[in-house]
Amino acid sequence: MDTHAAPPLRARPLGPTFGAELSGLTVRGDVGEAELAAFREALHRYGVVLIRGVANDPAAQVAFSRRLGPLEHHAAAKAVHPLHPEIFCVGNYRGEGITANFARGVEQWHADSSYREVPSLASLFYGAICPPEGGETCFLDAVTAYAELPEALKAELEGKIGVHDLGTLSEWNHRHTPDRLPMTQEARRRWPPVPHPLVKTHPVTGKRTLFICPAVISHVEGMSAEAGRALIEAVMQHATQERYIYRHQWREGDLVAWDNRATLHTASLFDHTKYTRLMFRTTVAGEA
Repeated sequence: MDTHAAPPLRARPLGPTFGAELSGLTVRGDVGEAELAAFREALHRYGVVLIRGVANDPAAQVAFSRRLGPLEHHAAAKAVHPLHPEIFCVGNYRGEGITANFARGVEQWHADSSYREVPSLASLFYGAICPPEGGETCFLDAVTAYAELPEALKAELEGKIGVHDLGTLSEWNHRHTPDRLPMTQEARRRWPPVPHPLVKTHPVTGKRTLFICPAVISHVEGMSAEAGRALIEAVMQHATQERYIYRHQWREGDLVAWDNRATLHTASLFDHTKYTRLMFRTTVAGEA
């Protein structure tokens, strides 16, 4: 039990409607309960939180992340950290037993692990090696974007179910990065398609939020393929206005955490022929 109160976290706004840079917190597994509660509250309030100057300590990242809940193991098992399988390695880095997951194609907006029956709660992404240009991560305020949707689109979304399929994502990735191997039959059996509402209610804040991942959703139940795609495109055209987006330009030592139940995100490209990128992601499992 904490013997004295922790100093309050300080927050500086990042995006137009969401996101904050936090100071006053050290990322470690034995962080005090009061500090952890303040971090959770900030994550729910801002959707995306940034901590600068975090030491490159994969064990500490795993231990801190685990304080938030059980951790997922990523479906792409070959791209995990050799000493910490809870860490999914992203980028074009090869070395020290690490083969990071790398895609050359343009990424679509998504929430991590939407292809699971219970999608993830939050992701924590650490910049170990960051290129001097490119490779930004873009975040979308799915709560405000939904709140400000035209009423006709809100009505059209009501009750609609999107089917999230890791196979659909694998086909997208293969089209844009042809040298990536297609999804195996074993993986297809392990990760069957799952239905999720296109609009969810956040279990903590009670706010409604868009849960739309265009490259993962195979179809919308009860709609033709064309009509389902048109609905998703119309919603995303509204949701991707600049006022709902924060673009994070990475510095080494940045740790960004985001609430997958309140935000969507995507990545920008970087010149992989000139620069090296290595990012460590831990993912907190969702609650049924």
